[in-house]
Amino acid sequence: MSNPYLYAIDFPKQYEHKDIDIIHLFYKKDWNALNNVVVCRDKNGVVTARFGESKWNLKPYARSKSHYSFIFEDWDDAFELQLELKLLAYGWLFHKSNNGKAPKFTTIIQRLYKVNIVFRHLKLMNIKSLSALSDCRTLEDFKNALIEQDYSQNTLDKVFVSINKSMDLESWLQFSFGFKNKFETVKLSRELSNKKAQQTLVIPERLSDSIYGKAIELIEEALPYKLLIANTEVNLQKNYLEAKHILDTKIRNGTQLTCTNNAREIINNRKYLTAIADYLPLEIKTIIAPLSNQKIGRKIHNGRDFQQYFGQLITACYIACGGFSGMRDSELDKLTPNSYYKDNFNDHVFHMLQSNTFKLGEKRETWVAAPIAEKAIELVSTLTKAWRGQVEYPDPRYTNLLWCNQILRSRPPVLISTWNERLHRFCKQFGFLVTKEDYQECIESNPSSMNKIKESVVIGQPWPLATHQFRRSLAFYTIKHRLGTKVALKQQFKHLYLSMTEWYTNGGQLASIRELVIDKNIQQTLDIINSEMTTNKIFKQWHTDELLSGSYGKAIVKMRGDIPSIYSSWETIYEAVKKGTLTLHGTAHSYCKNGYDCDMDGVVIPQFCVDCNGQGSIIDKDQAKWWQNKHNNLVRYMEIGEDISVTDRSHYITQIRAAENVMTDFHMKFTPFEAELKVTEI
Repeated sequence: MSNPYLYAIDFPKQYEHKDIDIIHLFYKKDWNALNNVVVCRDKNGVVTARFGESKWNLKPYARSKSHYSFIFEDWDDAFELQLELKLLAYGWLFHKSNNGKAPKFTTIIQRLYKVNIVFRHLKLMNIKSLSALSDCRTLEDFKNALIEQDYSQNTLDKVFVSINKSMDLESWLQFSFGFKNKFETVKLSRELSNKKAQQTLVIPERLSDSIYGKAIELIEEALPYKLLIANTEVNLQKNYLEAKHILDTKIRNGTQLTCTNNAREIINNRKYLTAIADYLPLEIKTIIAPLSNQKIGRKIHNGRDFQQYFGQLITACYIACGGFSGMRDSELDKLTPNSYYKDNFNDHVFHMLQSNTFKLGEKRETWVAAPIAEKAIELVSTLTKAWRGQVEYPDPRYTNLLWCNQILRSRPPVLISTWNERLHRFCKQFGFLVTKEDYQECIESNPSSMNKIKESVVIGQPWPLATHQFRRSLAFYTIKHRLGTKVALKQQFKHLYLSMTEWYTNGGQLASIRELVIDKNIQQTLDIINSEMTTNKIFKQWHTDELLSGSYGKAIVKMRGDIPSIYSSWETIYEAVKKGTLTLHGTAHSYCKNGYDCDMDGVVIPQFCVDCNGQGSIIDKDQAKWWQNKHNNLVRYMEIGEDISVTDRSHYITQIRAAENVMTDFHMKFTPFEAELKVTEI
């Protein structure tokens, strides 16, 4: 069965992989034929990988700008291990297990990374096959090695999943690794490690404001001069190419240089590149002079300054698009000059970004963004226009992508693949350093990332900005500052389940509560209202003829003819309540005057409040109705209940008797419950 994820729709059929029985070649030990098996070729028929090579270039399969190689070089001196690892890689790549749906290339390459951990251990132990791990002692040694390397549970889970996936190929390999059962990966990973999955960090708020603010500032200052900046880059490259042409012409005409030999061949590339600078038609300062005179927020003194500034502008545009949309790195990567548009809904203007998403199947999607996205797309589209036509795109379906860079003038532009490095450099260049307050906030905002904080966040060092932090931070601060709902975030993040969105917002709700500031005037008003309500309730209990039950309620009824001075007037009671010398706490079944001196038994077992030992319970007519309803429900349940234990029966009867005492005090009509007696012969 071929893997449907291997080829683009327009890939020529004649160049698709031809299924070869490499297992037959393996058992025949026909190494020449096996090593010559074509693993990959591009649409022009050029072979990019053969089985015998130590590095398989699978770029035509991967359609990725960076991760497209299977590397086996670490096992060049371990023939049996390297061969077995290649067989596994080949079997996964072409789905030889015939078990379930063929995996995507990204899944296969991640699986290979994890099984490499296993094979490095095997090489270290001078073991020649994965089958050795079927021996209990060897497996225990491997587990101990994993513990020593302090891998996370997530990594360990994937390591053992890769071994399980190796077992799935046994039928095709015509060989058994000897394992009796597949590994229970989750259970085993928890046994070997207590390092749980670490969540992506939320950017501390001060740093977030500074980083995003600087990105916006750079974009807005540069936008009026976008053509001047872009043309400066074009002119610098043109100037370099003209110098190179002059130097190459001199070399062809026989000029002897220190970088060439007598055959006019370049023997020292570093000296050759240095020599080009000697033949520049225009000085670099002359080319950048028009830009140096503009108010762009910084001075450009030389070519190095310009190159750094140009890179900062591209990074700033990336931050503006990612920080305010929550798009994944893979989604930001597919932005083009036509990705931005405006939409109107109920007289409101929305700024939109459109790109491709791949997480739940490839499709075109739209994200709501901040207004700065319009300027960011406009600026970066102008800056990279000349480069985009020269870039070699991994997938012909995705061309004219915004994010590219010309690292060296001697080489063509390439798509940017090192965003985390660029983002970290951005923080370093502008001095976005972690303070003690930032570190403490980071701990509070990231309750599921303690290990990651200890490993990557250092006070006094630049914040370790990474692409996925934009997504996590947007979710966190949306909830913290009550800017939107989790349901809205789910739509924005293109999540399938709300639980995943809630994971991204982790810590935001708690941070929101911490940030709440209570208005002193409102709090004072609430305190007054609460004191007045408590006073009214106490005054009514002492100065009316209403019936009361409960241990202290009955005492109040008896003392109404001779009321203690503390209860003599509304004003006296009010002053005592404000001072805290009088309290009254209520539940559905009773009030209590004992405050913190109450033994709290009635909270769990209400019948204890009817005649409490603390002599503090008060039951009024409204609460008596609660007891009446309780009595009816329990009696009905006792009459129809057939499997009530002796303990539960005793507990229910106690509540029924307490309810009957309350109803008696309030002259309520009821039928006393008669507990049925059962005689058991011994």
